[in-house]
Amino acid sequence: MKKILKVKQPTPLEYFTLRLMILLGIIAMSFFIKALFFESTKGNPFLYGMLLTAFGFSCLKVLHEWCHYFYITVPETPVATRQYTVDIFTTFCPGEPLEMITETLHAIQAITYPHETYLCDEGDDPYLRELCQSLGVHHVTRTLKVDAKAGNINNALRQSKGELCVILDPDHVPFPGFMDPIVSHFDDPEIGFIQIVQAYKNHEESLIAKGAAQQTYQFYGPMMMTMNKYGTVQAIGANCTFRRTALESIGGHAAGLAEDMHTSMQLHAKGWKSKYVPQVLARGLVPSNLSAYYQQQLKWSRGVFDLLVTAYPKLFTKFSWQQKLHYAVIPLHYAFGLVYFINFLIPVIALFFDISPIRMNLFEFGMEILPLIISIVLIRHYVQRWTMEDDERGFHMVGGLLMIGSWWVFITGLVYTILKKKVPYVPTPKEDALDTNWKLNIPNFIILTLSISAIYFGLKKDWNPYNLTMSAFAFMNCLF
Repeated sequence: MKKILKVKQPTPLEYFTLRLMILLGIIAMSFFIKALFFESTKGNPFLYGMLLTAFGFSCLKVLHEWCHYFYITVPETPVATRQYTVDIFTTFCPGEPLEMITETLHAIQAITYPHETYLCDEGDDPYLRELCQSLGVHHVTRTLKVDAKAGNINNALRQSKGELCVILDPDHVPFPGFMDPIVSHFDDPEIGFIQIVQAYKNHEESLIAKGAAQQTYQFYGPMMMTMNKYGTVQAIGANCTFRRTALESIGGHAAGLAEDMHTSMQLHAKGWKSKYVPQVLARGLVPSNLSAYYQQQLKWSRGVFDLLVTAYPKLFTKFSWQQKLHYAVIPLHYAFGLVYFINFLIPVIALFFDISPIRMNLFEFGMEILPLIISIVLIRHYVQRWTMEDDERGFHMVGGLLMIGSWWVFITGLVYTILKKKVPYVPTPKEDALDTNWKLNIPNFIILTLSISAIYFGLKKDWNPYNLTMSAFAFMNCLF
């Protein structure tokens, strides 16, 4: 049984310790970067430029993470002063498991706070229509199917009137007290929406499910908590409660492959505030096989890159400076597909052409980067005291390797954005029925073959210190 932790506001001593660790980490990063710029260190100009690009992006990612550990903020639940009318919406698309949506509807009806429930049924399923009637749930469908999930929700919004509107994905089963820590925050008339934790119940189902869940622990822990301070809390699709007048001010739930982020951008641009309540109040499903996971990541990367080049420029002047930075940096998560690809190519090119990006042997390089690696690991583990549950602590190796192996999916999302190629909005498969197609691993098999061949070719030619260093990096890539 998972133990849900009571997340508390950091004490002054915890703030001091964490910020001191971050300062020491920045110093370690500075010394490492300085070492890379010594004239005696520079190797082949082309490979050296690739290496600086990869390390530069990686350092920016670490700094972005550290910035989101600096002001961890856990908001107090205000005392309720009034009761709101609440509408809870969940969606259904043909092909999704009927048992899943049945469980969710029963759980929604068991929520103790007075509310009306709406099932936005894209398939007008006879069984669900009958189920809704028996449970007292409003069954809503539509004939004009536009804007995918956002359009489905907006159709139901027009047929409801609650002051607060909760969006639940069909696989997220809420607890009876779901609304209790949320509603009183809306006593502040500037609050447009409240986001809570996305927690999962199938993270032990497979290695893919475990890795996908691990990728979320830091984000729904200390990172989102710091967004409370920066005014950048964003909606994450499921488990988000909106003020109806806020949604109406932007014409309803925004559309797109990353419709949740788009809605957040529109609301922030209108001046609405948001807040993150770090409590586990529902449990959902993560993808449990590679096909479903890659499908989800392609949809998200294509959607986020598209927002960067379409919505972001239009809304830029209406954001606070923190929001300008936040919505510009978020896509860098998926831009790391290119960085991983560069990391794979550097040792391959170096070994095949007998050149090196830097004039350091493996020991020298290790001594320069070791303090930075130690800082990253120690800070990551220290902030895990603000994760949601006891089993969310650890090294999260599976999640990291799964992300590295998704490099080609992220690049595909970027290329599709450049070419303006559409990706259909398809809900992430909720059952482990979609087999993992071995063809999805071809890009990683190619990198594996190239790396092994480069090690063989390079060491057969010369066992000099630089070839040994590049062989070590290539071997590490093979393990990834």
